Amino acid sequence: MEQSQFSQQALEYLTRCLRHAVSNGQYLTAEILEQAIAEYNAEHPQTPAPLLH
Repeated sequence: MEQSQFSQQALEYLTRCLRHAVSNGQYLTAEILEQAIAEYNAEHPQTPAPLLH
């Protein structure tokens, strides 16, 4: 299995996004996680989070 390193800032951002999705009744899916990572990377291009494949 491949490991990815996320910064503390990225983890906090992704946690907020995923909690928001769950609180709105969505199931956590790979697509939702990938979308949250893409949004984080767009907002923080200097410290991007690794994309999952």
